[in-house]
Amino acid sequence: MHTDFLPTRKIPVSQLYAWNSQRAFPLEIELSHRGCLIRDQASAMDFLASTDDEGFIRGATLLGDTRDHLVYLLLSEMTGCEWVNEFSEQWPLYRCWTEAERDTHARKVAADLADDRAEAEGIPVREAFEIEYEAIYAMHPVTISQWQVAA
Repeated sequence: MHTDFLPTRKIPVSQLYAWNSQRAFPLEIELSHRGCLIRDQASAMDFLASTDDEGFIRGATLLGDTRDHLVYLLLSEMTGCEWVNEFSEQWPLYRCWTEAERDTHARKVAADLADDRAEAEGIPVREAFEIEYEAIYAMHPVTISQWQVAA
């Protein structure tokens, strides 16, 4: 089972290393092209933390089945900020960090859904695209772009 999580603040990868160095039982961190693989040997939890080109952690995927409160505790402890999971009502609030990212995401999803809507409603694909674009765009507001980096 995999569960996805999003941070509520910008977190540089360097901060993950700094917080980890202060732990009594440090996490095992492996940086690769896919992001950071994080293992907590005490709780046997594994995460894959995705990173962007600017060195910020964009999200984390829990690799395995663990109780949510333990996951939130570990994520918060290792980064110094709160996180939301994919089942949270707050998930859309932290999906896009910038206006450009919001637009790109809305266009990609709308392109995937437009043909089905056009066929189901008997409308032109361009009109269906606009409907889908507006819905996805509204669903993912930019709330994190101006936030202070977590400290």
